[in-house]
Amino acid sequence: MEDGKKAELLLDHYKNTFEYILYHWKSRNRLFIFIIIVIALMGLDLYRPRVLSQCVNAYIVKTLGSSGSSNTPQNTPSLDFDVIGSAVWFILLALVIEYYHRSIHLDRQYKYIMKLEEQICTEMKGDFVTREGKAYFSRTGVAGDGGKRPLFLRAIGPMYVYCFPVLLMGFVVFKVWKENILPKNITDVFDVIVACAILFYNGLYLRWVKVRG
Repeated sequence: MEDGKKAELLLDHYKNTFEYILYHWKSRNRLFIFIIIVIALMGLDLYRPRVLSQCVNAYIVKTLGSSGSSNTPQNTPSLDFDVIGSAVWFILLALVIEYYHRSIHLDRQYKYIMKLEEQICTEMKGDFVTREGKAYFSRTGVAGDGGKRPLFLRAIGPMYVYCFPVLLMGFVVFKVWKENILPKNITDVFDVIVACAILFYNGLYLRWVKVRG
């Protein structure tokens, strides 16, 4: 294969790979926002017990009333408080698993695209494509400037990689200790199991961060 054709194919593959990474990057950021919202709701429920269930049931009454149903607030079906709380726990678990899954996937893809940039630059005999590699780790965003990334940018990464998982684990442990230290029914047992699963996946993620190299 001619060098020019090979470089063209590599550039096309680079473009597709970056679009693929961008899609998962946006999805991961949305998941992070959803996790923060769920944690905020759980924190509100911790501060004012059963507030989530009351809001959900109030919404059901309002919705059925506005839809022209003959149901009155007295005979409108309502959801059990504990069931709603357990559902929120499960939603948090699902979000956390998917968030960490995409975070690990993105890290692997960034390493791949950096190697791809190196190969492209080798084929083109110059630093023409360095956005995710040499330029990213430079001081000014220009490859070969001889400096490190700004301290502010270097300080952001650990907040997501270390601080967030640790704070999440602390919140989960505190909420379980505050509400379900002695499970009284099946929903309490379910909540404790889900909380342990969240701690487990947090631990696996932190272990991956340590050994990823």
